[in-house]
Amino acid sequence: MKSYTGALFNSGPVERLLDLAARCQESSDASPLDDDLRRFIRIVENSNAAHWACPISTVAALLEFLGDIVDGDSAPFVPVEFQQRVLRVADGVDGGEYLRTLAGIIRILAQGPVADYTELPMAAWEARILFPRLGGFGANWIYDGEYSSFEDSVRAAIDSEHPYCPEFLSPLAAEAQTALILFPDQESFRVNISEQIPWASIASVRELLALINDHMRHEH
Repeated sequence: MKSYTGALFNSGPVERLLDLAARCQESSDASPLDDDLRRFIRIVENSNAAHWACPISTVAALLEFLGDIVDGDSAPFVPVEFQQRVLRVADGVDGGEYLRTLAGIIRILAQGPVADYTELPMAAWEARILFPRLGGFGANWIYDGEYSSFEDSVRAAIDSEHPYCPEFLSPLAAEAQTALILFPDQESFRVNISEQIPWASIASVRELLALINDHMRHEH
C-alpha cells in the first residue's frame, strides 16, 4: 500500500483511538473506554483548530469507512500493523464490525454535552496533550534537583532561551494561565493538573507566571 494511503490506518485519529482502546483493555488502572472517548471528543470540541481540521463527525465517518475496507475486497491491502492493532482490541469481534461499532459509540457520545472536568477529570494522556510545556518544564528544569529552589529553576530556564524568550515563554505562559483559569480551586487543580504534573500547584504555577511576566517587562 502506498505510504500516503497507509497513513489512513496508521496515523491520525484512527491510530489515537485504537491506542486508547488498547490502553483501556490492557491496563487494569485505565478508565472505561467510553470515558476516554469522551475525553477525545472534549479535546476536539474544545479546540477550534482541532475541530476545524478534523471534526468528530469526520472521525466517526473515517472509522466506518475503514471498517468497510477491512471487510471488503481491499482487505489484503490493509497494512499488517493496522490488522494486528484491530485484532488486539477487537477481542474476538470481526475487525470491520468493531470499527463500525466504535464509530457508532462516538456518534452517540458526541450528541451529548462536552464532558465537564468536574464530572470527568483529565487523564494523564489528556494532560500530556493539553499541557505539554508544563509537563516538559518539570522534566527539564525541576525533577533532577539541579537548582536549589523553584525560582532558581525558572530563572535558569528563562536565561537559557534569552533573548529568544517569546518563542519559549509565550506558549508556556499560555498553558499556565489556562490551567489556573480552568481549575481555580485547589481540589480541581490537584485532580486535573497536579496528579499528572507533580511539580505544578496553584502556587507554583502562579510563581512561574509572575517570573515570566517580570522578565518580559524588564528585559524586553
